[in-house]
Amino acid sequence: KQCMEEAQFQDKQDSHDRQQQDQQEDYDQDQDQEYDQDEDDVQIYNNDGSIMYKKSQLAYFRAGAPAGGMFAIIELAGSQHKVTIDDVVVNNKLKPVEEYAVGSVHTLQDVLLVGSSHKTLVGMPIVEGAEVDVMIEEITRDAKIIVFKKRRRKNSQRRNGFRRDVTMLRILDIRMPQGEHDHKYIPRTEPAE
Repeated sequence: KQCMEEAQFQDKQDSHDRQQQDQQEDYDQDQDQEYDQDEDDVQIYNNDGSIMYKKSQLAYFRAGAPAGGMFAIIELAGSQHKVTIDDVVVNNKLKPVEEYAVGSVHTLQDVLLVGSSHKTLVGMPIVEGAEVDVMIEEITRDAKIIVFKKRRRKNSQRRNGFRRDVTMLRILDIRMPQGEHDHKYIPRTEPAE
């Protein structure tokens, strides 16, 4: 009797194993077919050789990532900034205020590096002929910083607030030097809705 029960249990186990194996083979075949369909439907590259992205990825790039667009490293009032078109730069207050008034447009020639998806020019120390157009958007003060100093065991402490004066600039345009305009740079375009 015990041998019969063991044989029945073994038969059930074998049939269960065979059933799981068949299900796994069916699943693998379905996955292979879906993968083949995905490869046929998706075009990886545009006609110009650049990678084709989804609309969400293009929106992410436009939100500040420099991939696919022109970028530059500029020196402004002693600090360096990596910028792309339409970026907002927060910098220490530019003086004289009469020259750097709100709404005024300036062309910066202190460009340390300028590049695109196809070419990069590094200056020694600046790239001759490269220009970046900026517009002064706002002259304001930064968020408050608390400066707290304490001398322990001396019953002495000091608490001061500090707000630095800042100038906000919008990057309007980035231009390569005159001889470099003919390289294969393809500007970013708005995705079709």
